[in-house]
Amino acid sequence: MDHATWPGNHRGTAVIFDIDGTLLKPGAYLQRVHMGSMATAIEQISGIHTEFRYDGGDLFVNGNNLAGCTDAGTIDLVLHAAGVPAPELPGLRAAVVESMCDLVTAATEGLDSGHELLPGTAELVTELRRRGVVVGLSTGNARAVASCKMRATGLPCLAALGGFGDTHGARSDIARSAVAAVRAAADTRGQMLSESDILLIGDTTSDVSAARAAGVRCVGVTTGAARTHELQRAGADLVVPTMEELGVSDLARLVHVGEAAYKEDACDLGNGSATATAPYVRPAARPGAAPSNLRGQFQRW
Repeated sequence: MDHATWPGNHRGTAVIFDIDGTLLKPGAYLQRVHMGSMATAIEQISGIHTEFRYDGGDLFVNGNNLAGCTDAGTIDLVLHAAGVPAPELPGLRAAVVESMCDLVTAATEGLDSGHELLPGTAELVTELRRRGVVVGLSTGNARAVASCKMRATGLPCLAALGGFGDTHGARSDIARSAVAAVRAAADTRGQMLSESDILLIGDTTSDVSAARAAGVRCVGVTTGAARTHELQRAGADLVVPTMEELGVSDLARLVHVGEAAYKEDACDLGNGSATATAPYVRPAARPGAAPSNLRGQFQRW
């Protein structure tokens, strides 16, 4: 694929996506399979009973809002709250993650869940890839769980590259891993990505903070846990209500801040997104089931 098709100049570019609440609808069946599998795995491995609770688009465990949490961090949270000694956490967590991934794989085999993608996500990913942009993930999901979700939703191209939540408790570490991964992928194309060539798209303030920690720009989308003013206050370079309102032109404008303006018609998706040709200016901040039973179990949620 010819990376020169990205607007503005001939350098490489990468866009990294969060999954839940960004690509995937909050509380979607796939997310419920994921969290139910985690609860089942925790009980199988440690004997600790865990229940995840949904309130609108938010997910809670033991009274803790899990927006922006990672699989490793969530498992540690549950185990620690149950009194598991800190030295035992890594081994138990690894066993839980392995069991959870097996459960999710079994429950999603052959599943067609494209309808659970948020509107505009598949189109944006497809258009970015067509233009030669490196695309990847920065997600709190374990790698195998992320792969299952992307396969089920028809976006397997995203599954292999990025940063994942198998062992990392901090989103900043995941974002740094994602940045390293897309840089390595670009290097195989003969491209060298700087921080300003990489964008992270997410729905939580944790995504924004992680992007900042990794030194890359961030687009916040209010389809998940956070509102516009929260994402702006966290430091998002751009906030949009939905992915349908985010065009390639908006992303190119962020990458090319401070450079000569490019022709808008060279990169617009034709979806009525931004029309100004001046470089983008950041907005001011405002103050127990077996694998074979999993599908039926989560359909009742």
